[in-house]
Amino acid sequence: GRFFSAASKHARTPARSPPRSPDLVYSEAILRRRTEAQRASDQTVLDGSSVRHPSWTRGRWLLCPALLILAVTLIGSMEASGLSNTTTTTTTAAATAAKLESKEEDEIVAVVISDTHDDIQGVELIRSRLSKERITADVVLCPGDITTMPNKDHTKLPDAKEVKDFALRAQKLVKRLSLIPSDPRRVYWIPGNHDPLSFFPEANIKNPVDIPGVNVHGRVVELAPQLVLGGFGGCSEAIENGKEVWGAYPYRDKQIEDKIKPLAKAVEDAVKGKGCSMLLMTHSGPHLSSTTHVTGHDPNSLTAPGRRAHVINSGSPAVSSLITSEAVQNACVLALHGHTHQGMGQARVGGV
Repeated sequence: GRFFSAASKHARTPARSPPRSPDLVYSEAILRRRTEAQRASDQTVLDGSSVRHPSWTRGRWLLCPALLILAVTLIGSMEASGLSNTTTTTTTAAATAAKLESKEEDEIVAVVISDTHDDIQGVELIRSRLSKERITADVVLCPGDITTMPNKDHTKLPDAKEVKDFALRAQKLVKRLSLIPSDPRRVYWIPGNHDPLSFFPEANIKNPVDIPGVNVHGRVVELAPQLVLGGFGGCSEAIENGKEVWGAYPYRDKQIEDKIKPLAKAVEDAVKGKGCSMLLMTHSGPHLSSTTHVTGHDPNSLTAPGRRAHVINSGSPAVSSLITSEAVQNACVLALHGHTHQGMGQARVGGV
């Protein structure tokens, strides 16, 4: 029940806590019931028999419900402001704030904003809401599609002018994201399928402008003591009824299988060698997760009625293989992804 109040550094005592809105109180009640039910049923949390420290196990199952609850709260706010309508090229940014407990009882507040597609107005709305709720973010995580560069055949080098134009748009957006955390340098992002090819370091294309924050594509970085973040950008091909309906960028899934191996090795070294827990951030989600499945007629709407005759699976089998690896299954607190606008929500792949 103290999860949301503890998430704000300005609300750790009743005397300093701001008045809570009804939707936040309702969210806390839901979380409290889930917490009590989990404690009653999950003996690995109670007796510490899990391979992870019990505090990390608690953080793991607390984080996902909170992630979904606060995302719904913020999206509801955006809908009320008329900002949640999307088109085929833009989607309103969704944000979440969550608390993680480390072995030293430290805490970190992470705000996740994905698939912004140049939507600076949406980012500003989220920043305003966080300020109103007195939530101070330690880090911002952005799982790609910062801008709206057309997804073309990138077997050929893209036009330099086009790359610069969309890189400037991304720079402007990430600068706004950097206003959210207490330290503006702590914005961690990966490129999506609508971001310039120059954002993928292995493409060896010089970025025409400097993008703030930290590009985590293909590597592991430390977020806090004993907590690392691994990232991988781009998307695999999307399949509907056995046919490809959306193209891959910049690699097809068979290529991703090879390209993701260095990240898998870095994750294993951090988890097994140093005993770290981790977050995993990819643009395409794992194809085994329902959060990568488009079931509605409009892939950019959360509310349009109707169900597709055949589900579009926009997830990556290669990302599924990474998430089901022993290292990730044993140490991953949360795997988060972007790309699938209509698939927003919470799911599990094995123990993650």
